[in-house]
Amino acid sequence: METAISTISIFPSNKLELEQYKRKLKSEILVNDRDPLAILLQLKFVEKTIADILTDKELDDHFITEAEKYKEKTFEHLGAKFTIAETGVKTEYSESGDSKWFDLQRQLTDLKKKIKERETFLASLPYEGTVDPETGLFLTKPPKKSKTKVTVTI
Repeated sequence: METAISTISIFPSNKLELEQYKRKLKSEILVNDRDPLAILLQLKFVEKTIADILTDKELDDHFITEAEKYKEKTFEHLGAKFTIAETGVKTEYSESGDSKWFDLQRQLTDLKKKIKERETFLASLPYEGTVDPETGLFLTKPPKKSKTKVTVTI
């Protein structure tokens, strides 16, 4: 009987299998007569499924409970290194009551606002450039860099 877990067992389970699978899948996508956009959509569903599973709090707790049975924070299992670690640690400096920290944060906010204003000004420059009336320097419109990609919304 096929289960969700048995379905994921067809995917690579070590580094060598991972490299081989990636090469094989890429090759098949490039030479296959199936609709490439249908394949992309399927890959996006797989990506979302895995991302959702790996960020599920109940599953995180389940994995931690199992990992804690190994007694060490870092241990080897199934050819991989597992570590129980604190992730996403964030120190709440705003709760320290430090007036100097609050003053620096205000300065940072002001600087970010000034940078954004300057970026807006630079983005509005004509392509042929212009002279900055404050500095006398010749300024050019900043170039934009991008990468063309097909995006998928599911």
